[in-house]
Amino acid sequence: MDRAVVQHAALCYGVTSAQLRPLSGGHYSAVYEFSRGEEACVLRITPDEAGLDPTRGMIEWMRFLCDRGGPAARPVFSVHRRLVEVAEDGDQRYLITAFEKARGVLAETLPMEQWSDELFQEIGKAVGSVHALSRGYVPSDPALRRPEWNAGGNCFSAGEELAAAQATIREKYEAVLSYVLALPKGEDSYGLVHADLHLANLCVEPQSHAVTLLDFDDCAYGWYIMDIAMLLFDILVLYRGAAREPFAARFLEHYLRGYVAQSSTDAFWVQQLPHFLKLLEMVVYARLSRNYNPDDEDPWVSAFMPNRRERIEHGVPYVQLDFAAIPERVRADC
Repeated sequence: MDRAVVQHAALCYGVTSAQLRPLSGGHYSAVYEFSRGEEACVLRITPDEAGLDPTRGMIEWMRFLCDRGGPAARPVFSVHRRLVEVAEDGDQRYLITAFEKARGVLAETLPMEQWSDELFQEIGKAVGSVHALSRGYVPSDPALRRPEWNAGGNCFSAGEELAAAQATIREKYEAVLSYVLALPKGEDSYGLVHADLHLANLCVEPQSHAVTLLDFDDCAYGWYIMDIAMLLFDILVLYRGAAREPFAARFLEHYLRGYVAQSSTDAFWVQQLPHFLKLLEMVVYARLSRNYNPDDEDPWVSAFMPNRRERIEHGVPYVQLDFAAIPERVRADC
């Protein structure tokens, strides 16, 4: 990142570049922590790929959620009273945003012994709260409307990566995609979703289990079940124990117990999870396979990739669960 861009970004929030503390985890953006008075904030500098309005739309939705008590990181104003600042570096433009720093730690860093039923329920409550609030959101300007899920870049929507994948996998993706695109889009099932809701985008206070959602860059209009599928998909890669299927059932059951305390979903949508999990599996595989090295030391990649191509080509379910039985158990306990 050019030093002048970083300095400009810092000045937009009343600090100097020397007061910025780099943070890890920014795969696309440069991310820093800074203090403004007593308030800890996170600054992000992101290459502008899609234009200013999509970022403004994302920020507007986050503020909408926060203003209504939703569990999202609150965007903060620059010294110019703007929520998005711009920096130029030759032909490259950067978008600069800042947020209140969420309390706690990233959920993906919690040791497995802290993966409790209570935690899973609190995550479900947080996501259910966002979805319930989403139903009442209307952009203040049509230009700020976020894209449909299959028109933007996210882990459900294939781009050039899948076009370059093996023919068998492309065919299987197209078949699942055709099924998903035919699903109904009712007000209770389809709206603005996070669309990148893995455990690195959840901040958790270990003691209280309070949850904050982070990184809304991929938010899009899609089925609410997508945010449930993404978390189940990710936690099964991170899980290191035996008996994968019983753990998946436990996670999903407690997650849904929390979710339905805030928002409605019905058994039909839970039974669609295998299709959304399969979309995720194929798109993530296609993206990673371009540069995959079996000696890759990234623990997530090392856990996900072995035998993945064969599993996809042979139609092996991402996880084998009785998806019809889980909502019944949740309803029985409510």
